Amino acid sequence: FVTDKYADFIDANRKEDPVERLKTLKRLIHDLPEHHYETLKFLSAHLKTVAENSEKNKMEPRNLAIVFGPTLVRTSDDNMTHM
Repeated sequence: FVTDKYADFIDANRKEDPVERLKTLKRLIHDLPEHHYETLKFLSAHLKTVAENSEKNKMEPRNLAIVFGPTLVRTSDDNMTHM
């Protein structure tokens, strides 16, 4: 994800209405630069495969989010407190 859109992604994820949240997140993802979008698409497909095998590898979606979240979505000042 691009750092200048960090606040937009955080705000979108805080929306209470799940339909509106999903609509906003989809728009933000599709607005990413093409190379970011394609990388995210590839990584998402891979992580989906990993999660589908969670009985063997113990990497459920929650665990994957803990591991990959800070790497994918970070503030421009790279402050772990804000993450």
